[in-house]
Amino acid sequence: MNTRNGGRIGYGLTRKELLAGMGAAAAIAGTPRIASAAIDVTGLAKMLDVDPKYTGKGLTLDVGMSYPVTGAAAVFGAHVTDTPGMAFAEILAMGGPKFNMILKDNKSGDPQAGVQSVRDFGFAHVPMMLTSEVADLAAELTGIKQYKILSLDGSGGTSDFAQARKYFWGTIAITPDDAIPGAVKFIQHMWPSAKRIASCGWDLGGLSDMVLDKIQHNFDNTGFVQAASERSKMGATDYSPNIQKIKASNPDVVLAIIYGEDIGYFMKQYVTSGINKPVITFATTLAAQQIAGPAYEGLYFAFDYFDASRPENPWAKHFVDQYAKNVNANVVPDYYTANSYEDAYILWQIVMRTLKRKGNPKNSDDLLAALQSNPTFPSLYGGNESTVGTIAFDTDTHSVKHRPMMVAQFKNGKVNQLAHFDIGGADFKMLQ
Repeated sequence: MNTRNGGRIGYGLTRKELLAGMGAAAAIAGTPRIASAAIDVTGLAKMLDVDPKYTGKGLTLDVGMSYPVTGAAAVFGAHVTDTPGMAFAEILAMGGPKFNMILKDNKSGDPQAGVQSVRDFGFAHVPMMLTSEVADLAAELTGIKQYKILSLDGSGGTSDFAQARKYFWGTIAITPDDAIPGAVKFIQHMWPSAKRIASCGWDLGGLSDMVLDKIQHNFDNTGFVQAASERSKMGATDYSPNIQKIKASNPDVVLAIIYGEDIGYFMKQYVTSGINKPVITFATTLAAQQIAGPAYEGLYFAFDYFDASRPENPWAKHFVDQYAKNVNANVVPDYYTANSYEDAYILWQIVMRTLKRKGNPKNSDDLLAALQSNPTFPSLYGGNESTVGTIAFDTDTHSVKHRPMMVAQFKNGKVNQLAHFDIGGADFKMLQ
């Protein structure tokens, strides 16, 4: 699902994200938004192995941005829209092109706005775009193909329903699909006697069926059984009927496949239920923590989480430091903001590869060919103290096939990393 309101959208989104979809408002074109002039790119070009012959210096390139600026998800959107501006300012300082951002407001839930925004980008011959919520829950996908706009979705990815769409690529793992295998290995390690796994997920019809089928596939040959598979209305605040049925199933572990604020309401009621079994979810947000309060303590989560309190590689540390200086010192950057920053750099990497191939960076087919020729890019995720991480795309599905992920626990008010793994549970490793 990939869901979040932080949430993502795989079989789901966050309530706010699902609502935050499509949009067209008046375009806000111009230079990157940076709160201060403290742009520090010392050593960054070397860190990212930038070839000075192909940086694109002197070029001006239009890039569309479809994010929620008004409406329910505006708070989320505000931080994300500023972050590519910081990246593009850094790129310019390193001798790269000037990326002319053209921002469209998703309006947090207007499907017609998504269609119109892509149409506007198409009429303006914008060759590339940063977008969100699985291209606004598919409303933008037809226009992306029609107008040939190379598009990266860093908040929803491709999900299960938007894979293999020409010009559209997801840069974030699909939840829970990509995380379930790692979660299964974690359960086997932490609670080897666990057999009965209950779940509670959003009722999204056929998409929910797909997720449960994939969960069962991951349970095959493990001895796990689905003790209960409850479904709830998206945006529910009362989970007591679901929790009572989960309790009656006598589970050993509970999977909460709900997102955004919803997991906060679920946990607030779960801790008083007497079930007293571990809960694993697939996203975490400040809003959910605030709603749950002390009930959030002990919650496990598994997905591609960006831990700003412990950046894993030198680029991630640079991002966290510069975000505080140039965007907002009072907000800790989450995975959405990290992804929008990283996606801006992926666009630059694609431009540089296009130039190296003697292509035209204003032509989306040339950009697409450059991406497909080498679908591996530097990443804020993974790596180590001296080496940046990497992500890689599957050129068939257009989703990520390599993406560092983790299992962590919210403990004593902090995120405590417990295990690392890659897509599909590959390279699983307990950290303690």
